[in-house]
Amino acid sequence: MTDHGSPYAEMTTAFTSSRLPVPPVPEPLRPQLRTVRDWCWSTRDIDAFAMYMFDRDFLSAVLSGSAPDYVAVSHAGHGVNSYAVNYHLVCGPLAVIMQVGWGGIYTDNAAASQRLGEYWQRCVALHARGADASGGRILCVFSHLRGISACGPLPQPPDGDVDAFLTTHRTAGDAAFDEAERLLAHR
Repeated sequence: MTDHGSPYAEMTTAFTSSRLPVPPVPEPLRPQLRTVRDWCWSTRDIDAFAMYMFDRDFLSAVLSGSAPDYVAVSHAGHGVNSYAVNYHLVCGPLAVIMQVGWGGIYTDNAAASQRLGEYWQRCVALHARGADASGGRILCVFSHLRGISACGPLPQPPDGDVDAFLTTHRTAGDAAFDEAERLLAHR
C-alpha cells in the first residue's frame, strides 16, 4: 500500500509518469525514505551527482563496514546525453550499487527502461534471497554507463579497498547479478 503524499508515493509517481519501472524499496526502509531534492530519494544524506559519478566513497563505505543500511535512488547527469538512474540498496546481507543510463537526448530510453525493470526484478529477488541468508554481506556493483560489473563477499576484516574488490571480483557484462544469486544461494 502506498501512502499518498509520502516520499515513496512521490518517487512512484515520478517514475511511472516517466514510463519507468518503480525502484524497489524494502518495506522496512520505506518509512525512512525522504525527498533529498528533485529526482533524488534516500533514507540517508546523499548527493545525487556523487551517485551519478559512481563516487568510490560509497563502495569504500560498504567495503569498510561503515555504511548503514539504506536505500537511495536518483536520476542525475550532465550534458545532453550523460544521465543515469542510480540505485543503492544496502540492507542486511546484501549491498547493491548500480546505475543504468537513462534520460539522455541520444539514449534509447525505452530500451533503458526495459533493462532497468529487469535489474529491479533481480534486486527484489536478491533482497528476498538475502533475507534468509547468513554470513557476511555480499556486494553487487554494476554500472551499465561506466562498464563496471563486480560481485563478491565483503573482505574480512573489512578494508575499504575499492580497487582490490573490483579487480578480484570483476564479472563480465551484468554477470554481477548472477554471481550475487550464486553466492546468496550457497549460504
